[in-house]
Amino acid sequence: MLSISEIHLGDIFTNPVWKYYNPPGNFYCVDQINYEEKLVRIQTYGGSNMKPILKPFWKKSTDRMFSESWRLL
Repeated sequence: MLSISEIHLGDIFTNPVWKYYNPPGNFYCVDQINYEEKLVRIQTYGGSNMKPILKPFWKKSTDRMFSESWRLL
């Protein structure tokens, strides 16, 4: 897992299983970070059209999503 200090605004994460499919799976973009609570707010985008899906949601920085294998950029 990445530490909270290694996660930055605009970082994009995606499930490595769906990364190279056509169309790819969902992309998760970091749009806000709460360092005190160690929470990251994520906005999901559809892989086929890059349009937002639902509303942003908060995840703990210890979630498996925040590992180097999930990082896209």
